[in-house]
Amino acid sequence: MELKRVSLRVKKSVFIIIMSIAIYIMFRFFLPMVFPFVVAGVVSTLYYPFLRKLYKDSEIWNGGKKKWLLMVSVVCLYVIILLLILWIGGYLFGQGHSIWLNFPFYQARAVCFVKNCCCQIDILLRMEDGACFAYMESMIGKIDAETVSALLPKVTTYSVQMAGRIFNIVFEIIIAIIATFFMIQDYEQIRKKMLESEWGRNVCRVIATSKETLKIYIRAQGLILLLDGTVCTLAFLLIKQPYAWVLGLLTALVDALPVLGAGLILWPYIVILLVAGQIGKAGVVLLAYLGCLLIRQITEPRMIGSKVGMRPLYTIFSMYVGFRLFGIFGFLLGPVGVLIGKEFYQAYFSTNDKNAQGT
Repeated sequence: MELKRVSLRVKKSVFIIIMSIAIYIMFRFFLPMVFPFVVAGVVSTLYYPFLRKLYKDSEIWNGGKKKWLLMVSVVCLYVIILLLILWIGGYLFGQGHSIWLNFPFYQARAVCFVKNCCCQIDILLRMEDGACFAYMESMIGKIDAETVSALLPKVTTYSVQMAGRIFNIVFEIIIAIIATFFMIQDYEQIRKKMLESEWGRNVCRVIATSKETLKIYIRAQGLILLLDGTVCTLAFLLIKQPYAWVLGLLTALVDALPVLGAGLILWPYIVILLVAGQIGKAGVVLLAYLGCLLIRQITEPRMIGSKVGMRPLYTIFSMYVGFRLFGIFGFLLGPVGVLIGKEFYQAYFSTNDKNAQGT
């Protein structure tokens, strides 16, 4: 009996190792090749049930023109997404253009700030007036010259690469739209075919769990981003920062990254305000940072872990490992990969237990 338990533990450990390697290979090598179809599958899985509830009593849905209704629905969905992206991109471009037009003003303020700091260093170290600033000025000029000479040869190369990437992105978007239409059109047939086999039923169960996980994760991350963005934007509005909306959104997005967090933007801003003697404004930004820290570090694991069925520590661990392995997208792939492995683990050993009991 004891030998049987040890054998089962070894079998489970080997299965976990093999499953981890398989998930890593799938995410690292297979996912980039079929990414448009994965997007189409996710959109179809989430969108088709909504369309079925929306049009279930419609004559078009039950008649022979269902295909055209699905086509129009898919096109409308992607058009709405595209318009939303263009609206956000246009707003950010307008803010960036405003920053570019006011760049000389901000440059003069930065130079004045550095000059005041250098004057304080001259007094503290009993150096000649202007010595520190002259050294800083020479160093900055040298860095600017080296940066320009290093970037100029790479401009053409990066331009060609950027054009190729834009073409690839547009091509993948077109493929994703076409694949979404065909997947939604054959959704019922594909699902019925998969449910005919044990393997297909396990895959459907994993997809259903992953779909719920994705819903929970997106809902939680969206709510946290909204709360972080609101807190940061209000803080920047209170201190009368002219680019409060852009900085608030940028801080909320950066706060989604593990390890870095909102402090990557807020702490340097706090230091600048303190050096400038604006202690009240620095206190407001510090409160915004504490608010983001509270929302992200305490609320996130509980919102995701409690509903998904993962402990908060496992949730944070999977997010961090996913981020380290796959970058920003790994922040989402980490928990999804763990849940996929968990579902296959339960499906495999529950099937073996049934077979053992049957024999």
